[in-house]
Amino acid sequence: MLKNLWYVAEWSDTVKDKPVKTKLLGQNLVLFRDLEGKVKCLADVCLHRGGSLSGGWVSEKRDCVVCPYHGWHYNGSGKCQKIPSEGDSFQVPKRFKVDAYDVEEKYGMIWVFMGDLPAEERFPIPPLPEFGDEANWRGLKTEFTWKAEASRVVENGIDIAHASFVHPVFGYPSTAEDNFIENVEKYEWWAKSTNVMYPPQLKGGFLGWRNFLRKDKQETKVHPEWHLPGMVVRIQIDIRPGWHIVMFDANTPVDEHTTRTFAWQFRSFFKIGLFDKGSLKRLKTILLEDAAIVQESQPYYLPETLANEVSVKSDKFMSTFRMARRKLIEEKGWQIDTKARDEHQGKKVLTVASPGRRQAMIDGDGWVFDEMPTVPPIKSATRKNAFEQQVDVLTTESSNSKDSIIA
Repeated sequence: MLKNLWYVAEWSDTVKDKPVKTKLLGQNLVLFRDLEGKVKCLADVCLHRGGSLSGGWVSEKRDCVVCPYHGWHYNGSGKCQKIPSEGDSFQVPKRFKVDAYDVEEKYGMIWVFMGDLPAEERFPIPPLPEFGDEANWRGLKTEFTWKAEASRVVENGIDIAHASFVHPVFGYPSTAEDNFIENVEKYEWWAKSTNVMYPPQLKGGFLGWRNFLRKDKQETKVHPEWHLPGMVVRIQIDIRPGWHIVMFDANTPVDEHTTRTFAWQFRSFFKIGLFDKGSLKRLKTILLEDAAIVQESQPYYLPETLANEVSVKSDKFMSTFRMARRKLIEEKGWQIDTKARDEHQGKKVLTVASPGRRQAMIDGDGWVFDEMPTVPPIKSATRKNAFEQQVDVLTTESSNSKDSIIA
């Protein structure tokens, strides 16, 4: 699990007039709306006796979330504003704060920045231009919970080669060798590729309408993307000229054992509700097919190196994700140290550092809760390790070559 990234915490329409509990990176959070309707996000724990703020209520008078245990009030910046037992004249000390995390609402989702990185240094929330474009796209939302680590889920989402074996609607085992990666573009926090595939004819739908979308084994281009912010997987499928399907999955690491996928699916054809039920049913089937594989994969986490795993050219796009992720771990030190965290399980509150905490330390105000531990960086940005060198080989070799490379 990585800090200093945007993650989807909840759907926007879930947070109304009451506090809502959610969880990111193994940490409980509370979401609530202030008097202006803006969502605020705090660590879900009171400084006083550890009460869960999400079990309280929102005070309209003070624009705060109120702890249900002793009535302590916390504003959207995490500052304790009132301690009822001490009276209205009591001046609350500056260090009486909980971590407050920056929030943006986009695409009907609540995005929370889990970290203390300055705004100008953050990777941006991935674009979703189809959202709100009702003239050209029909959008459907759904969600899915995996008993798997988020990076495994992302890697599965951008792995086009598995479609021929896991998803009958997307491929034939017999055409697996014909599918190929046409192009790969990689950047610091995201990448995209173009893949050529020869899938089966689509079947079913109302009055068999899907049968007319494409011929059997018709050349089809698929464009997967990954984005580190939100652990997003975006896939565009070009069914025929002007007919496209776009899937946008934000894969939220609830903890190291649970991933919650907030998903949008858009189609540029048949943009009426009559076809929605079937589309959602097929999407759910695909997710269940993937989960059956991903949740049984070993090792549980992505391998730290390629020493005990092999890769071939069809894996080169997935390798760009692994390399970018490892840079954040090895060069920036953004990985949550779950082993160190667990030593304090049930004994001490640990919270991911927020911008307010960073400023408090600069001002000398101090902080009550200890910071969530992270794995220290182990190398500089200038030295490539063996893993990166192998990825470079995979991503620079000819895309449609059938020769295998053992990594």
